[in-house]
Amino acid sequence: MHTFFRACVLVLALSLAVPALAADAQLGKPAPDKPVKSSERSTVITVIHEGTDSIGARLSTRLKETLNASNLFQLNEKDMPKLRLLLNTVSEFPERPGVGSVYSVTWVFSQSENNLGYLLARDLGAVSADEVDALTNKLVERTDGLAVKYRYLFQ
Repeated sequence: MHTFFRACVLVLALSLAVPALAADAQLGKPAPDKPVKSSERSTVITVIHEGTDSIGARLSTRLKETLNASNLFQLNEKDMPKLRLLLNTVSEFPERPGVGSVYSVTWVFSQSENNLGYLLARDLGAVSADEVDALTNKLVERTDGLAVKYRYLFQ
């Protein structure tokens, strides 16, 4: 009886060890070089910035970088149905351009370059150099919400 119990334990241990060995064999395979973009819920978007202030330029660049890094958006300048994010910025105090900027963001759905766009939402505010990252996250979150809300326009 004691031998039978040992044999059962040995079979059980081997049955648990074989999947672990197979998993170890897959650990040697290299990971893909870059992440795969998901086309399941990817919104085509373009960011158009108008302004000459440095904080507004930083906001525009940071916004494009964040949207480009996200799997939820696809930056594209081609003439196709897309969400346009129109960003206008101006220095809050012309005498002190590094203090802050006033921004206006307008989200527009555009079927093509030759068609009139549909106004979806607007936002207005002031931003300092320290608040650029927080504002970028807020704008990306709002953009994603609008993309979900108006998904039917892209079909």
